[in-house]
Amino acid sequence: MPNNSSSSLIYGTVVAVILAVIPYLFYSYEAVPESLWELEALKSVNESFGGDPYVTTWLIMIKLLPALLFFLWFLTCKHWWYHVIIIPFSMYFFQLISVFLPNLEYIDHHEIYFIIPVVIGSLSASYLARIKVFDKIHGIDISEIEDGIRKPSDRFFS
Repeated sequence: MPNNSSSSLIYGTVVAVILAVIPYLFYSYEAVPESLWELEALKSVNESFGGDPYVTTWLIMIKLLPALLFFLWFLTCKHWWYHVIIIPFSMYFFQLISVFLPNLEYIDHHEIYFIIPVVIGSLSASYLARIKVFDKIHGIDISEIEDGIRKPSDRFFS
């Protein structure tokens, strides 16, 4: 079993390699063969963007790579507010879905309604983390408050 420093080194190396490859991935739309977009599953996606495979691949890359970068940032961030990184990740994720499902017009027009629960959840988690950090810094015991918050839920799930 590897020790903590070697696993941290491996984890950091994988993240660094992914970040170093990002520019090559972005320009991969120039190297995608046109025959790829002739597959039945991808043909409708390509046709919805005018049939140009370069434009279609470019649109996917400008949605996929920022989502990947936000996801990596979420995984590697050690700050108490890291939950809010999920918000821009979810925006790019829904935009990526709208590229692959161009017939679903309501996703693009009503994307905010899908993101609102993500915003509420991530802000709630970040605020809870902020309270815990504030508690540690100032030595305040908020366990009584946490017990009061948990008790109503215990009624429903006991």
